[in-house]
Amino acid sequence: MSTDDTLAEPFRRLMADICTPQVIRRTGSVSEDALWDLIEDSGFVDALLPESRGGVGLSLPDVFPLIAATGEYLLPLPFAETMVARALLAGQDASIPERATITLCYSPSTLPAESDASYAIVQDGGRWNLVSLHQGNIGCHADFSVCAGKLDLLVVTAALAAARMSGMMNRLMDMCLSYANGREQFGRTLGKFQVVQHNLALMAQQVASANVAARIGMSSIDFDQNRVAVAKIRASEAAQLVSSQAHALHGAIGMTHELDLHLYTHQLQQLRMACGSERYWAENLGKEYLSQARGGCIDFVRDALQEVD
Repeated sequence: MSTDDTLAEPFRRLMADICTPQVIRRTGSVSEDALWDLIEDSGFVDALLPESRGGVGLSLPDVFPLIAATGEYLLPLPFAETMVARALLAGQDASIPERATITLCYSPSTLPAESDASYAIVQDGGRWNLVSLHQGNIGCHADFSVCAGKLDLLVVTAALAAARMSGMMNRLMDMCLSYANGREQFGRTLGKFQVVQHNLALMAQQVASANVAARIGMSSIDFDQNRVAVAKIRASEAAQLVSSQAHALHGAIGMTHELDLHLYTHQLQQLRMACGSERYWAENLGKEYLSQARGGCIDFVRDALQEVD
């Protein structure tokens, strides 16, 4: 069993138990507070914290499977943001609100009036401010304010979005394979038709490349901007093709309330535009390349990936 499986399988089992389609649709009997209590008690959310702060000291690449799994199960809570926020707070030797959910806002204008989180780290210029969110009201004063250094929360949220999108597309791929192998038309299953096989192969290519790119974007807690740009571009481009092919395969049934397909494609399109679209990150990546005085495109890519395993 790989390291990914050792860490991810127990978490995926937890997600399967507590994050059911009813919970995703917010029609279940489990409240968000009760749902978060179950996640908090599991200990996974503190995986990035050092042992001295009650965690296990895992690296960002180690927890990639967990963040992808929250996308796979459409967890309606800011698990990934809280996990990273706690690590960032610990890195600044700041106090961490106990059992609290924390969202990340890369500018004051993105601070939500209503949020599932109880706290937010807000980037304002070169500083991070931790503010409390109570019943939709934004706290007037920050609990603390520290220098953000070179780390941009827009880059962080984009990396987390790409990781979640990769998990969503993995689930979409599984749903399409299951449907193609179970739905019969003209006396044989859809998966036996060459055109369907061709489209599934295209989807698989897109999903695989998005997974690789998303992992590269989360190769370090420093969140290298160039790697994150590639991750968000590739995930957003793949999301468009994978969503359209999934709906083409399922037809009208894909938009019915009974089928979960539309839940995934809807959130994929939301994340595609969140934290910068593929055009935004492509322009940033192009400017970074043009600003380099030496080497060509291959050198630029080699330098960006030289520390990635």
